[in-house]
Amino acid sequence: MVYRVVSTKLSEEQHSKLIDFCNGKGCTPSAFIKESINEMMNTEKPKEIKSIENLKEEPQRKELSLDEIREILRK
Repeated sequence: MVYRVVSTKLSEEQHSKLIDFCNGKGCTPSAFIKESINEMMNTEKPKEIKSIENLKEEPQRKELSLDEIREILRK
């Protein structure tokens, strides 16, 4: 089986929240992210995600908190 790597940049605050959350749940950040992605992709009505082109057109994007990310992934 071939595995691929995906990555993203987080602010120091976001990273700290992610680490604290994962430590509290007893999981690794990698396991949490993988499960969150799989959960989102396996839902009947996944949340619509903006295309790359639309993201580039936005003047500024707000940084999301870990709770906001989790809420988005659950929809």
